Amino acid sequence: MLTRRRVIAAKIETTQGTAETLAVADAKILAIDPKISPNIDMFQRTPSMKGLGKIGQISGKRALGFNFGVLLGGSGTATTSPEWAKLIKACRHQENTYYSISIGAITSGPFVHGEVITGGTSGATGRVLINTADGASAVLFVATGTGTMESAEVITGGTSGATATTSSTPTATGKAIEPVSDEDDMVTLTMATYEDGVKKVLKGARGTLKLNFKTGEPAMMNFEFMGVEGGFTDVSLLSPEFGSSLPVPPAFLNASFSIDDYAARLSELEIDVGAVVAPSIDANDEKGIKLFKITDANVVGSYDPEMALVASHDFYGKWFDNTAMVLDFTLGVTTGNKARFYAPRAQYIGLDDGDREGIMTVAANFGVNSDVNLPDTEYCILLS
Repeated sequence: MLTRRRVIAAKIETTQGTAETLAVADAKILAIDPKISPNIDMFQRTPSMKGLGKIGQISGKRALGFNFGVLLGGSGTATTSPEWAKLIKACRHQENTYYSISIGAITSGPFVHGEVITGGTSGATGRVLINTADGASAVLFVATGTGTMESAEVITGGTSGATATTSSTPTATGKAIEPVSDEDDMVTLTMATYEDGVKKVLKGARGTLKLNFKTGEPAMMNFEFMGVEGGFTDVSLLSPEFGSSLPVPPAFLNASFSIDDYAARLSELEIDVGAVVAPSIDANDEKGIKLFKITDANVVGSYDPEMALVASHDFYGKWFDNTAMVLDFTLGVTTGNKARFYAPRAQYIGLDDGDREGIMTVAANFGVNSDVNLPDTEYCILLS
């Protein structure tokens, strides 16, 4: 049996914690270094007796860890979800189509990321993506209610009070990936590895991930899932067809990176979505665990910019003053294979000296914060 001969499959569960039947259509994920790690509770029997030996252990709750990487790339079509979207949805995210609507001047702005806008004529509502100030030609949003916004109506921000008059109808632009905290909005997965003849299954799975960006390389999504053990059997490898139109994941170049409107020169960047995954223990279940839940999250990141003069970017002043900074950058330039990462309230939480081949750098750690009045607005990833 060969380590490289592995295929992974995943499917969103209709009923959380109830295993789905996996098929070849569920296996179109190009995983890097997939690994299943059993996490089985063992009870050691140690009764008092004549000898000092043990009399055997009893297996109890049965969980599996499942770690692997996936390169961040698009589906080839801006409004079509990539195969990995189901994975990120099980890591405390929702995914929705987002729209663009053209606007004129903004008064009392900006429109605030995460606030709800309402059409004055249509009554349609949407959740704003990206802080949008006067001078912008359009507002990006996810539709949140019934109805469709109209051209020539006034839209009003429910939090900011900003207004603008639309000059078009909405256009579907891409897919928006955003954090979510409601248990009912978080999916669970049935997952499996097919390892050159052996199939290992886990169900009720949820996880967390880190996004790693290195200049000149494709971005990597490193997933860490936990699920309920769902069986080990002998099964032939699946043979998914990927087709010739699958785009090549873009390299982290031409990224238009900025933090607090400063175009930092960086070599690498990491963002950890920080989801805390915990078992929902159930004595009525034969494996002792019904499914896994996400119970907390702490989104943090790090990057290694070149040091700059205080007049250009006051790293330490912003750290000491708890400054909220907009973090914004892109990956890729081709429609159907682009991603934009946007966080409106990044905050330095630790800085230290660094060195890159004799160039002075900053080892910068940052938090990615939400708004107390607009939950789940830490960041968004816009695929287009």
